[in-house]
Amino acid sequence: MSVLEKIKNRTNIDVDMLKTRLIKELGVDEKQEDAVNQVEYSLYDTLVLILDVIHQPKVPEGLYTTWLRMTKDYWYLNGYNKLFENSAGGESNSDANVKVKKLQVGDTTTEFADTSSQVEINGVTYSTGTIEYSEDALIEKYKKDLYRHRKLRWSYGL
Repeated sequence: MSVLEKIKNRTNIDVDMLKTRLIKELGVDEKQEDAVNQVEYSLYDTLVLILDVIHQPKVPEGLYTTWLRMTKDYWYLNGYNKLFENSAGGESNSDANVKVKKLQVGDTTTEFADTSSQVEINGVTYSTGTIEYSEDALIEKYKKDLYRHRKLRWSYGL
């Protein structure tokens, strides 16, 4: 069973439409099979996170946008955009990811910081593609949306 089939069995959302939209919004080259497969794996990973939070057997249609946004965040937090951008052979502008870190007036000293490996979620800056990243930050960001669809689980006393 393919990853896409597993996803389709666990949701009420049109997965093909979701995948097509993600590929377009993430700027993934559809000819690059590895990148398309990684989009599917990212969809599956976020599906598991969503189902763990909402305690339902399938993702309801009302979580379409949340699932889309979570998967995009997951994609960038894990650094997949850089992985497939570099392997596509396109030229990247290295100055685009540099910002002024420190500017001292009078001394004309300027320090630049490379922001290419950083993503900010809920005011916390994470280094993408590293061990510092945790799915908890992703769940925390979307908790409000996910909790609207959450079902309570009852545990029986031991």
